[in-house]
Amino acid sequence: MRTLDIKDGQIASILVAEELATAQSDSLDVVVRLKDGRRFGLTLFTPEHLRRQLDQALSLVTPGMVLVKQFSDETIIDAVRSAMRHDIEHLGVLQPLINQ
Repeated sequence: MRTLDIKDGQIASILVAEELATAQSDSLDVVVRLKDGRRFGLTLFTPEHLRRQLDQALSLVTPGMVLVKQFSDETIIDAVRSAMRHDIEHLGVLQPLINQ
């Protein structure tokens, strides 16, 4: 796990649940921590993920899908900023509060 500290608008940080995906991976989990203390989980998908899923099924339903060209810090940050603009409360999964 690693953290991207971007301190941008409402965003306090982004926790990347695993190291940047390898060429074999096609999804990446992140947790977005907002300055108000709420945390939202998002799964980022590549176009390869869609292709692989549709090779195995006739359809694909994924609520709150966030699609990226590739996995890099730049694309992760861009995807999170886009999710914020599109109402992260509906795209992400609210995570339980952490007692500190």
